[in-house]
Amino acid sequence: MEDPIFEAKKELINWIREMDDLDRIQELLDLKNSENQNIIVAENQVEYAIKDDFDERFAKGISHQEMKRRTIEHIRSLPWKH
Repeated sequence: MEDPIFEAKKELINWIREMDDLDRIQELLDLKNSENQNIIVAENQVEYAIKDDFDERFAKGISHQEMKRRTIEHIRSLPWKH
């Protein structure tokens, strides 16, 4: 038993091979090209799905001085053994 998709493709190929109507052939080419354009658009949309907001997050972060102060404070709060 052959693959039904393969059988359908063979039938379409034979139908197109026997076709002499230029307008219908152009419709098929337009359909093929529109399918390719949809794939390209979908790939581009995926590319922009994740926003690069590093600069915004960096600007909202704490300063070097504040980080130094917090680090020293944390070290001093540790239970050191003498």
